[in-house]
Amino acid sequence: INRFDYDGDYGTVLNRFLIQAAIGHPLTVHGSGGQTRAFIHIQDSVRCIELALGDAPQAGDRVRIFNQMT
Repeated sequence: INRFDYDGDYGTVLNRFLIQAAIGHPLTVHGSGGQTRAFIHIQDSVRCIELALGDAPQAGDRVRIFNQMT
């Protein structure tokens, strides 16, 4: 199931900004507005998913967390 979260609690800032811009609402900046984050190209993101699926855990294995930016 694909998701496009646009709410303030679960949506990403990019999704929230896109929705706000589309409806003509001023962009909502939380805090000082100085937070930064990394962006990853969609092809790199798909490659990360492909690598994770190619090394899928077996039943009973510990949960592994993948960070696409590191």
